[in-house]
Amino acid sequence: MTRHARTGQASAQEEQGVWLASDTIGRIRAGGLQLPRDVHPPEGPHFRYDDGPSLFLGRSGQGPLQVAWDTNLLVDYFEFGVQLWEGESLPELMPTEQGEELEGLQMIVSLWVLRDIRFHILPGVIDDSKRKPLAQTRKQQRIHAWEEFCAAISLVEDAEDGHGEPVLPMGISDHDLDDALSAVPAGNDRALVRDALIAGMHVFLTCDKGILRARDRVAPLGLLLASPLEVVEELGAAGALHCLFEPRHLYWPMPDQQRVAHLIQALGRGEGR
Repeated sequence: MTRHARTGQASAQEEQGVWLASDTIGRIRAGGLQLPRDVHPPEGPHFRYDDGPSLFLGRSGQGPLQVAWDTNLLVDYFEFGVQLWEGESLPELMPTEQGEELEGLQMIVSLWVLRDIRFHILPGVIDDSKRKPLAQTRKQQRIHAWEEFCAAISLVEDAEDGHGEPVLPMGISDHDLDDALSAVPAGNDRALVRDALIAGMHVFLTCDKGILRARDRVAPLGLLLASPLEVVEELGAAGALHCLFEPRHLYWPMPDQQRVAHLIQALGRGEGR
């Protein structure tokens, strides 16, 4: 592919983000969902952490929403990401709970186009597999996705970015950490949640019910374990979805749309665990 062709492809991918956000807004309106008339426009594209106490878990200040993806979510993204970006009805494509959660991810990605949300792939995801060892082709696919996610973050990252003041004092004891993590299934799942905590993530996004059952044990340490639909609910409660309901709430410049191309380029041909 020539340099000119690559540039044209990236430009088309960047436009796909705006299209997806517009399509999501259209579907919300077609569904008849409306905001109360007395809702005030939120700040943006950043988040005010005290607007969502159950999402940001007691943090104060403002900044991006930091979200780490679990392995199962990345695998689903590889398989259904094209349909997600094309605005397809994922519950119709997959009429199961998984399809509904993928629709939740589609909503989060639509908001990501408009607001400062940082999607992270933790290094531990690269080798995570229920079947050992992970096939080299699948490992390379994950490495490529990790590189693209990092590239997307680099476009909006600032040296002064913070993750908000945590609900607990700095320096969680090893005992507190180990006690909370004991509720997470041992092995790779526990290691990934530990890494997310240490990295200062706000949300660990997963559909793994074993991990989700540990939500109440881990939340006091400042990390929300949640499925895509649960995060959509939290974002709604924090007023963060208003810009998808009413254009008057979308008054800020959008984050760098080059990151959309990186997230699309992270897609593979699908894989299993």
